Amino acid sequence: MSRQKDNKPVYRKVARQIAELIKSGELKPGDKLPAERNLAEKLNVSRSSVREAIKTLAQGNLVESRRGDGTYIKDPEGGDFTEAFARIFAAREKRISDIFQFRRVIEPEMAALAAVSMDDETLDRMKVIVCNQQIQAQAGKNAGVLDSDFHLEIARATGNSIFPEMMVALDRIIKESRSECLQTAERQEISISMHFKLLEAFENRDPETARMVMKQHIAEIKAAAVSAESDT
Repeated sequence: MSRQKDNKPVYRKVARQIAELIKSGELKPGDKLPAERNLAEKLNVSRSSVREAIKTLAQGNLVESRRGDGTYIKDPEGGDFTEAFARIFAAREKRISDIFQFRRVIEPEMAALAAVSMDDETLDRMKVIVCNQQIQAQAGKNAGVLDSDFHLEIARATGNSIFPEMMVALDRIIKESRSECLQTAERQEISISMHFKLLEAFENRDPETARMVMKQHIAEIKAAAVSAESDT
């Protein structure tokens, strides 16, 4: 699977392009942003990338979405748009880092427990998930849903009912670390490779290896995600 040379998420480039339109004076505070479809055509990107960019700018209080009306440019706090733009992405990078830190505390122990108690039926189901994940990634599709399914199967395989309940309850938060904008080719390649290593540890009923591989897995996908988020 070939790696992309440019792993920066498209939504981030879109947000920067919108910011440049504002700084250049083409768009001003109080102006209504063009419709999502029109922006996508103007910037030659997908509508989902435009949607994610606007969502990010809204979280930073740089734009305001009004139901049934559209999205409007706001005056940034302190009046410095460049500084406000930098704050948005610094906060987002910290959020993503925090989620991965949480996952690294919880998921290695889940993997160790799963390696001891996993049955053959569950293992076979997980093998199918990872193979389908690889097929989707090779086709250039986002395999984030299958990634989520794989980790939920690990939680269920522990035999502890609290772990899958916790993963489901925290699904919205954990999904932030699997969002489409963070699913670079590099990250998907790393993820699938580590999932195959986890399957081997589970097949060998080896809790220590499962714990170690899961720690490495989360550390590596965190590095790939944070690299994609970083504004360099």
